[in-house]
Order: sequence, then structure tokens, then C-alpha cells
Amino acid sequence: MAEDERAAFARATALHREGRVDEALEVYQGLLKARPGVFEVERLIVFAHLQAGRIKDAHAAARRAKHGHPKNPHAHVLLGATLQAEHKWERALKAFEAAARLDPGLVEARYLAGNMHANLGRHVEALACFDMALALDPRAVEVLANLAQVRVRLGQSVEALADFTRLAELQPWEPAHFLAKGALLHEFGRSTEAAEAAFAALQLKPDLADAHFLIGQTFQAAGDLSAAREAYRIALATAPDRPAFQVALASIERDLGDGEMPAPVSVPAAAPDAGLPPAGPEPAEVSRAPTDRGNLEAPQKAAAPATAAAETAEPSPAIASSIPVTEPPACDPGPPAVATAERDLPLDERQPDTGSLPAEAASPEPQPGLSPGEVRGESLTPQALRQRAVDALAAGRWQEGWDGLEAAAPDAETAQKPLPLPHWDGVEKPSALIVTAEGDLADLILFGRLLRLLGDRRIPARLLAQATDVPLLSRIDARIPVASDLAGVDVRDAGLRWTPLASLPRLMSPDPGGWPQAPYLLADPARIARWRDMRPDGFAVGIAWDGDRTLLAAFAALASLDGIALVSLETRPEAEAELAATGFGAQVARLGPGWDGDGTLIDTAALIQHLDLVVTGEGPVAHLAGARGRPGLVAVGPVPHWCWGKDAGTSAFYPSLALVRAERADDWSDVAPDLATSVAASASAQRAAMR
Repeated sequence: MAEDERAAFARATALHREGRVDEALEVYQGLLKARPGVFEVERLIVFAHLQAGRIKDAHAAARRAKHGHPKNPHAHVLLGATLQAEHKWERALKAFEAAARLDPGLVEARYLAGNMHANLGRHVEALACFDMALALDPRAVEVLANLAQVRVRLGQSVEALADFTRLAELQPWEPAHFLAKGALLHEFGRSTEAAEAAFAALQLKPDLADAHFLIGQTFQAAGDLSAAREAYRIALATAPDRPAFQVALASIERDLGDGEMPAPVSVPAAAPDAGLPPAGPEPAEVSRAPTDRGNLEAPQKAAAPATAAAETAEPSPAIASSIPVTEPPACDPGPPAVATAERDLPLDERQPDTGSLPAEAASPEPQPGLSPGEVRGESLTPQALRQRAVDALAAGRWQEGWDGLEAAAPDAETAQKPLPLPHWDGVEKPSALIVTAEGDLADLILFGRLLRLLGDRRIPARLLAQATDVPLLSRIDARIPVASDLAGVDVRDAGLRWTPLASLPRLMSPDPGGWPQAPYLLADPARIARWRDMRPDGFAVGIAWDGDRTLLAAFAALASLDGIALVSLETRPEAEAELAATGFGAQVARLGPGWDGDGTLIDTAALIQHLDLVVTGEGPVAHLAGARGRPGLVAVGPVPHWCWGKDAGTSAFYPSLALVRAERADDWSDVAPDLATSVAASASAQRAAMR
């Protein structure tokens, strides 16, 4: 760089460090215009866009950098970072693997590839990547932390304990390492050592609620219920929004015969992009049901394991992301360094399944299967057990499939529970049943219909969900209240039981043929009436693409059809810019501000009553249309979520939806003509019926 360019670069990086990202970007862009192809400037432009939340702009900048520097492994890492921020795990993995091929000694590439494998549920592959990264740099703390977490998920608790012990030695100022170590020690029954680790964490962070809770568990294990009660009280006072703490305290007070019951606590709804509390990660992991709330990324500290020592309702800390947060250099850059990573929110537990659920398999021939105990006894990895379960569901062997998914979770004695209550066995009639809404919104809509079976059996149940989801899920069955807290629940009741929503198929009705059929999710009649006037003239088609611009581009074929009126069902802030970037955005009606503002999809559920067709990808809007019994077209990829099956053109779960399948990942060009043909045929049929 020339002297004036060096001065401008230093000024830009100083602005960047001060958080004045837009001003820094302006200087970076000027530098790049004066001297195209300077990789370090391109790299910082990508980081600036990511830090400003402009992921699509970051992606475009990263793609330009990769095309300009195809042999630079760090250019591939940049592209992978933006793909990971877009939750395109497979494509991000390919980018990181390409970087590793270009530079086999690049620790960052191995590490981030391992993170993507973990996000996809491929923990064995993740372990191999982390092992390679540690072989290159044995003191890479972020790698070791994520390796330990993956070991926990694979059931390798002894190895994980050694890893967390090493982490505590490498970073003795980090309380999360001591807390994770203590949780594992408690799982092994080494309560004294577990308490010592918890006290070490408290010395570093005196208000760490989970450390107080772990101490309470060690006292309880030793039979000192009074001391356990005091520790639980401190934990609950420090974190009053944790139902698990309330239940544990109530159980102790019941055993001690205390007359005063602690006040009920609320479970606050997570904001759309909120992270875990700044206090650090939780030592527990909800692992009984697939989880993918999507769109959640936030900085995290070191990971902590899932163990029986901490039965909390909080999601697990995530594998570190690929978004570097290194400060911009204040001098002429040399070779790019390995970046420190931020951390994601709860790990995407739901891996892409290759099985199918063909509609025609509603009455399969009986086939021999394995009991959950026999499946566990085969010593297969959780991924292999899960894949076997999905294959069984694809073949219509429903009981075997649901049992297999249960077996793929950790053993019942060590599995984490959102609430420290006895698990419901599906047979006894509990005095009250808490059903936890685990998983992403699509799963909640899919399995939510089974709440009606609880009502039919007159089981006094309550669905515990995020506050933002309560209005929508409350429209499934008026007999089953949906709440975000335990207010009014007697947590001292010895007959109180718990189960995840996703366990209800196994416990109540394995064959989907016996499930309540659509429409089973109702919309608010007042909202239906309110949004009637929003219906445009012509054949009204609602579209949703969930941030996938390539799918949105495929909808251009719909805009070219005569008599078709498109309505965007997207409420994301970025949707307006995504539509504006298309050639047909001006033809699409918008929902306007405040839509769904008082509850997830609550207005959308009412609006689709007035639409002739919904065309969408695999996300929650597809499930909403299916649950409402509304006609729809769903574009599914070559490796879809298991509920869409593998080959069929319909879903066993949503008869009103037709499936249009893409042959290539992230490429919807072959889908566009089929979507247009189907929409045109539906419009033509409607016009013929109205003549």
C-alpha cells in the first residue's frame, strides 16, 4: 500500500474497532475501488457487514473475494462464515473443507468444518475434525471446548471430563469450565469433587445460578436436604425465571415437610435473536426432541456438557460459529491469522434426514422391530440410531421409528429433562402433566395436534411454550391450556409428570393415521374477519421463502402468470429488501408493519383463510398451511426434513399440501416450472368451477 492508503486503512480499522462500522465500510470501499483485489480489505468488508447484521451483503462480498482469490483458503473460510450465518450448514461445510484442502495445516478450517458437522448432528465426523485441529494446535481452547461438548453428546463422558479438566487448566479464569467439570463429576457420583468444582466456579462468578444449583444437587445426593434447599433457594433467587429450579426446590421442601410453597415463576420468551444470558452457558442440554428454532446466533462462552447433574430447561450452549470477531489490524496486513470465533445459540439438533414417510404407507405390513432397550444395547452411535429410526418411519414402521428416536437420546438415567419431574409413561393418569414445547415451530405445529388426544383422555395437561408461541398454539385445543410459566401448577404434587411434545407419538398414537386430522389448528375468527379485505383481486397466492433468495427467484415464474396475485407472507425485516432485489417485487402485496406482532404467525394463520393457495419452502408457513387444512405447494430440497418424505408428491401428515421436489441442493431452477404449472392449473380449475 502507498503511504496515503496505509493512513486510510489505519483510519478505517480504528473506526471499525470503535464500532463505527458504516464509516469504516465507506473507507474500505474506497480503498478497494482504488486498488481492487486487496484481500485483507475484502476480508474486513465481509466482517463489517456481518457485524452490522447485513448477512446478504456479507455473502455477496465473500463470494466476490472467493472468486478473486480462488486459491486462498481464507477466502473460502470467509464464504463459509457467511453461509453459516445464513444457516446453510451443508454449503458452509463444503467451503470449510475446500479451505482445508488448499491448506491442510489451517486449524481454523478443520475447526469450523467440525462445527458444521456438529450443527448437522454428525458428531462422529465433528469429532474427527476437532481431533485433526487439535493435532495441529494442541492449545486451541475453542476447539477443545467444542470437542468436549461433542464427546458429551456421543456419551463419552469420561473423555469429556478429561477435556474439561484440561480446559480449566488452560483457562482458570473461565467459570464455565469448572461448572462443566462439576456437572460430569456429579453424574459419576463423585459429589464431593463436583461440589469443589462448583465452588471454584462461584469464586470466579458468585452469581452463577447453575453453580448454586449444582451444589444443591450434591447436597441432595449426600442426603443433606436442608443444605440442598438453601442452595436451591439461592439459585432460584439468582435466576427466578428457571422453572427447573422452582420444581427442585419445591420437591426438597415437600420432602422436608415445609408448609410454604415458593411462588410460581414465569418462563420468559426468547427474543427472536436473543442469546443465552451473559453469565455464560448452561450445564444442561435438552436432547429428547429434535431442536431447531433457527435464526438464533449470539456470542457464547465455553461450552458445558449435558449431564444428569443439571436438569434445567435451558438449551445447550452451541458449537462455535464461523464468524470471526478479530479486531481490524492497524497496519499493513500480513497473511490472515486464524480468527477467534463467536458462539452460536442452541445447537441445531435436527439433522437432515434421508428417510421418507410415504403417504401410501399409512397401513404398513407388520414387520419385526427392536425394543428401545435392544436398540440401545447394540452400542450404535446416536446418529446411527437416529438414522435407523428415520428409516423405520420411512417404511411405515411407526412404533419402531418413534422408539428408535427415543433410543437415540441419552439413556433415561442421564438424559436431560427440562423439568426435574418423573417422566410420563403414557399409561398412568397423572394428576397433572406438563408437556414441554421443544424443537422448532414447525415441529410444534406438526406434533401439536396430539394435544387433542390428551384432551380426549381427560388428562389434565398444560403445554409449556415460549410466550410468543402461546397465542398460536392455544388455538389447537381449548381443553389444553398453553402457557409460558408454571403459575397455578402445584409443583409439590407427587402425581405431577412431564413429557416432551415430540414424545407423544410414541406414548399415545404411533401411527399418524390415528392422529387428529387437519384442520386442527384454528385461527381467531375476529382476525379472519379483520384480514378479509387484504385479499387481492384474482387468484390469491401467498408466498414464503424464509430468506432463501434462490427460492424467491423461482417465484418469478408465478408472477408472470395471468390473473395471479401474489402476497408475501414474510415478516422478517430483510424480506422487503429481498423482494426489492427481484424483478417482480413490485407485483407482490406486503403485509405491512406490526403483522404477527402480538404472537407468532397469529395474523398469518387468519390471512391464509382468504388465500387460494400457499406456495412456500419447508418452513413453519408450510406446516401452518397444512395444519389449517389450506391448499399449498411446498418446495422441498433433495434432503428434506423427514416429515416430507423422500419421493412422494404428498405428505402423510398434511393431505392438503402438494410437494414439488428439487434435484439439487440450493438450486430451485428445476422447481420453478413445476410451481408455475401447478399454480396455473389450480387457478384454471377455480375459474372453471365458478362459471
